[in-house]
Amino acid sequence: MGWPRYGRVTLKPFSAGLTEEEWKGLYETFRDPEVAEWNGSSPLRSPFWLFKRFVLAEMRRKDRLAFVILDERGEYLGTLELYDLTPEEATLGILIGRKDRWGQGYGTEAVRAALSYAFGPLGLTRVKLRTFAHNLRARRAFEKAGFRQVGLGLGPKGREDVYMEVIRGQPEG
Repeated sequence: MGWPRYGRVTLKPFSAGLTEEEWKGLYETFRDPEVAEWNGSSPLRSPFWLFKRFVLAEMRRKDRLAFVILDERGEYLGTLELYDLTPEEATLGILIGRKDRWGQGYGTEAVRAALSYAFGPLGLTRVKLRTFAHNLRARRAFEKAGFRQVGLGLGPKGREDVYMEVIRGQPEG
C-alpha cells in the first residue's frame, strides 16, 4: 500500500474504505465538543447513519482528498483533508480526534506526510491553511512542518485567524 507516511503516521485515503473502528473514531471526533471548539464548529448531533451518508457523498467531490490519520499501530487518530484542490494548490485541514494523543507530535507528522504527498504525487506548488490565532499548539505543529505565517484576519465568528502557507521547495523554518 503506497499511502502517504511520515514518522509514526500513515494517511489512509477515505477512498480505500474505512473500517468500522475508523468510522466510529471519525464520528466521535466530530461529536466531541472540545474538538469542535478548536475546529470553529458545533459538535455533530446527527445520527451515525446520516453522518456516514454525508461523508460518503463528500468523498465523491473532485476538489477534496480526505484521509484518516493512523498511528504506528494502525489505530485511528484523526482526519486530514486537502480541499479546494486545484492543479497548483490546496487548503489543508486537520483534526486529531484522540485527545489522549494531543501534544505528542502526531499532528506535525501527519502534516508532513500530507505535504510530501501534495508536493510529490499531486505536483502542487502551494498548500495553505487557516487556524485560530489562539491555537498555539496547532500553529507550532504547522511551523515545524514548514508552514510560514502570511497574514492575519478576522474569521467568521469574529476570532482572529492566522493564515499560513508552504511553497514547494522553500527551505523549512
